[in-house]
Order: sequence, then structure tokens, then C-alpha cells
Amino acid sequence: MSERIDLLDEDSTPDNNVDEYAFEDDEPDSPGGSHLPTAARRALTSLLTHRFITRSRNRSAWEALLAYENEIRERLADMYLLLIVDKDYEVAFKRQDPAEDAPKLLRRDKPLHRDASLLLIHLRKEHTYTDATDDPVMITRAQVAEFLRPFREDGDGDEARFERRVDAAIRAVAELRLLTPDPDADYLFTVSPAVVPLIGVDEVMRMERYFVQAATAAGVTAEAANKVNGEDLA
Repeated sequence: MSERIDLLDEDSTPDNNVDEYAFEDDEPDSPGGSHLPTAARRALTSLLTHRFITRSRNRSAWEALLAYENEIRERLADMYLLLIVDKDYEVAFKRQDPAEDAPKLLRRDKPLHRDASLLLIHLRKEHTYTDATDDPVMITRAQVAEFLRPFREDGDGDEARFERRVDAAIRAVAELRLLTPDPDADYLFTVSPAVVPLIGVDEVMRMERYFVQAATAAGVTAEAANKVNGEDLA
């Protein structure tokens, strides 16, 4: 697909759901002469090496970020990066400075394939009527398959192939840490609230042109197309 979602434009490595920066800020100043406290330096490192950090998975880095937000924001700005902090959903991430003359430091990852892109926007819309204080949004594999089924292309009647596509879409989004499988039920997934600030309204609206094209190509009914197009976003 030709459209791309900004959160994928990252040169970063996902973590393994471990707060690797759980520490006490008792280390000596850096021999390199940094004036940032250790906690702030590690929070900055976490932001640079991950697509995003959340309070739930990166507690120490998150708390240090809030404590030294201005200093960290300035350091990122020196690298032509913007700091985005959503305190409601407790997620923070970096973005490339959009200025035309700004050096492009973040590698553009491969775009998601069609099914994963459709699923990602669907998950974002699942959060339309929720806020950060609500219970986690859950989705089942069967619901993902039901959502993607109308977008099967003409002549794609191979059910086994479709099931593999469903699994591939789920796996691609899970690798972004925006879907987490339930350890006790492999068909059940928790949707990360980080999907809301990471994929803003502008990104969703930008994708709608592609949805219309995909729906038309697959002969999707108006009712099914409305699942990904024409809904109000919060």
C-alpha cells in the first residue's frame, strides 16, 4: 500500500515488556560531561531506542521523563526530533521535526501490509468512545477475522490463506506492541491505549482514501465499509 502511518517512521527497537531502566539515580555524573541526571539520561536513551514508552511498561523512564521533560525535550530538539507526551494515556514518543531543512534522522521502516494497516486503524477506532480511565479494550482473533473478511479481494476464496492473512496482520501489529496476547487465552488480545496518541485523527483521516479504494476493489458493502470509514473520531 502507498499510505504510511507516522508511528512506523522510527529507527527503534521494541522492548520485551520489561522496564530495563528500573534504577536508583545514584550513579556518578557521566565522564562525557553530561549535565543531565542519570535518570534523565536513561529516559532519553529509552525514547531514542524505542518507538514509544509507557508508564505501565517503562515506569522508571516515564517518571524520569515527567521530572525532566523540558531538559529531555531540549536534547531531542538538538537532534531535530520532537517529543510527544500524552499524560492522559501515559505514553511518550518522538517524531521527526517536519521542517523541510531538518535532517532526517529516523529510518523509515517498511510500511505495514494492507491487512495490518486496516487492522491498526480499526483498533484506533475501537478507542473512539473510550478514555484513559476506562477498562482496557479487548479484541478476539474472531473479531479481527470478521473485520478483515469483507476486504478479501475478488477470487480470494481460499479460507486457509485468509486465516494466515489474519494471523499475519495480528502478528505485525503485536510486533509494534499495540496488541498484547492474553497469556491464558491465545485468541484474546489487549489493545494498547498508546494507539490513540500514536495514531492521531490526521493519520486516520489520511488513510480513509485507501480504505475507499480497498473497499471498492473488494466489493465491500456500504455497511461494512463504514467500519473503517466515516465514523467520528475522538
